[in-house]
Amino acid sequence: MIAVVRRALQGEARWGSLTIQPDRFGTRYLLVVYPPGSTDAERRRIRVWRGWPLWGALLWVLSEVTLIRHLDPWLAQLVSTGLLTACVVAAFATAGAARGRVRVLAATLLPRRYDPVSKALCDSMTELAQTLRDADALRAAGVISPARFELTWWTVYDAVAAIRPRAD
Repeated sequence: MIAVVRRALQGEARWGSLTIQPDRFGTRYLLVVYPPGSTDAERRRIRVWRGWPLWGALLWVLSEVTLIRHLDPWLAQLVSTGLLTACVVAAFATAGAARGRVRVLAATLLPRRYDPVSKALCDSMTELAQTLRDADALRAAGVISPARFELTWWTVYDAVAAIRPRAD
């Protein structure tokens, strides 16, 4: 159980993640790259902050279900909302300045319609994530040094900042 919680808080890769999932309008790509050199603790705090809509909704519903048995419904709602607000503010504060240094690219690939701009962006995100995965695997195998891995991480981090989808 502890390993599952640790994995959820730390994520599968120290550099970030690439999520590809079906979306209402097509396939959604989301590339998240953490600041190079960030510690495990910083990444955990960033992930808690970025995940607040999900865990916040769960916290609010669970607290509401629990408190409504013991309190007036309006008071239970007020306490649940106050608890959620306090937890979100705490997550915001503990994530600190690192939350603003996370680089994110997102795009949706529409089905049945060819959009070369979105396709190119999705391909770029996939290539950048694969570069980081390969470098991480080589570092874990001892083929490249941690410094070389971090240089690759910086290169991708800067490349994410340079990519801007154009709305022509």
